[in-house]
Amino acid sequence: MLHYTPPLRELRFVLHEVLDAARQLQALPDHAAIDTATLDALAEEAGRFAAQRILPVNAAADAAGCRWADGEVTMPAGFADAYRAYCELGWPAICADARVGGQALPTLVFSVVNELVASASHAFVMIAAINHCAAACLRHSASAALQAQWLPGLASGRVLSSMCMTEPQAGSDIGLLTTLAVPGDQGSYRVSGSKIFASGAEHDLSDNIVHLVLARTPGAPAGSRGISLFLVPKRLEGGERNGVHCDGIEHKMGLHGSPTCALRFEHARGWLVGELHAGLPAMFPMMNEARLLSGLQAVGLSELALQNARGYALERRQGRSPAGRQPCALVEHPDVQRMLLTQKAWTEGGRALVHWAALLIDQARSHPDADQARAAGELLGLLTPIIKGFLSENAQQSISLALQTFGGHGYMRDTGIEQLVRDARVITLYEGTTGIQGQDLLLRKVLGDGGRRLELLQAQVRDWLAGPGSSAAMAEFAAPLARLRDELQSLTATLGARERETPGAALAASTVFLRLAGHLVLAWLWARMAQASLEGAGRGDAWYALKLETARFYFTQMLPETQALRAAALAPATDTGALLAASH
Repeated sequence: MLHYTPPLRELRFVLHEVLDAARQLQALPDHAAIDTATLDALAEEAGRFAAQRILPVNAAADAAGCRWADGEVTMPAGFADAYRAYCELGWPAICADARVGGQALPTLVFSVVNELVASASHAFVMIAAINHCAAACLRHSASAALQAQWLPGLASGRVLSSMCMTEPQAGSDIGLLTTLAVPGDQGSYRVSGSKIFASGAEHDLSDNIVHLVLARTPGAPAGSRGISLFLVPKRLEGGERNGVHCDGIEHKMGLHGSPTCALRFEHARGWLVGELHAGLPAMFPMMNEARLLSGLQAVGLSELALQNARGYALERRQGRSPAGRQPCALVEHPDVQRMLLTQKAWTEGGRALVHWAALLIDQARSHPDADQARAAGELLGLLTPIIKGFLSENAQQSISLALQTFGGHGYMRDTGIEQLVRDARVITLYEGTTGIQGQDLLLRKVLGDGGRRLELLQAQVRDWLAGPGSSAAMAEFAAPLARLRDELQSLTATLGARERETPGAALAASTVFLRLAGHLVLAWLWARMAQASLEGAGRGDAWYALKLETARFYFTQMLPETQALRAAALAPATDTGALLAASH
């Protein structure tokens, strides 16, 4: 059975000692009243709720799964009560606008709360947090009438939402979708078609579900240019059932407590969101928020795995220690220390990254200086594929090492670790696979804008190196960070020249490039965490001393991966598609 202690000291360290979050928020008129005490209190309450109300239903939900019968889905026992309590305490409304009944708190609060909820149950956060993403979409593109009709219900949690993009023949290649939306009466459309892999698209937690559906209208241009976005509710005004049918739920490797649905739309009434043939731009705010949510899930699950692996390593006695003790605690073995430090480095570095990104969202939305707001938004655009691709892949390694720490017991269901391995695997897949994130980063976010957004990140690194990083105490972190900064800059120029000479030639290096860029961001954040820990470690505080040693471990044992990645990216790529096909 998994145990979970909300990592409140870790959160306070990141928010206050590394990011200086309260001061950053107080510079924004919308959040000038936020202080450290408010952030701490919210984290404490959310952590308590996650540990006491959500975690207890997680294992049973995995074992029982969701049940489908006659087009309806029943959630696992305990989920409905937990979700009802979640709504009664106002958690769905924390970041919603005050005009629709929300508390208008910063996105950073959403980020902290949902890291904690994700640790307690991946399945629960999949349903509970998606409203935040849907609301972002509606605020960005929906008409005032649609916003007034649906945002209050999303804010209260009385209405839940789903994102309906994938079709059997159209996964990430959205341009292949065939769902059709025909103009109907009173400004509505009649939507017909089938969607698969729709998370939380049918359940018994709320009376209504808002489906955001990508479809094409008659005569629309081919490909993604002809796609529009429609809001299609499960129930119409007055409670009448719309033409939305759940034909079944997927039987998945993990995440059994979250229903992944196959939906059939039969002349379902829907309303256009945004402009005709601009469905993807209208959906982007939801997709980007969902990608950031994926990073929170990666960090949350990794934290839960780390806590349980560390607890087991402290209690389990096996083998002889280097000092000769036998049997010794597992934590005394050097290789177990390696596994635990690797987990800590990925998890704690990822935590700093996702909450920094949340701060950037707040700054992009409401910073009084237009230039700073624009720069925050552009930097966020660069970081989004890194958060999704880099952190989701790191979570696979981290949680796998937790299982390895448990040995054979980790492979058994009793410990709960094997559930985390299964649940976390999907994070690398939905909202765009790692390869798609790499292409987005390299081709669109870096080469596509001439390196402008990458320069914003590089400037942050340079400023730290010229300031705190210039001290002798930071030399062990500053030197490798500066070297990686220069190597990534040089590699970007090389790949840019390669792409200009032969369009598409840089594609083979895109996933590797994403990983290199991820390391640059994490190395900078770990250097800052080392800087914040140095004084406490010097006073003999073991908590800061371990943080400092984790930073050293990252720089000496994990960052050298970048040398292999750089060599791989520079190597000439060969198109072996024909050979692979011929050898089949």
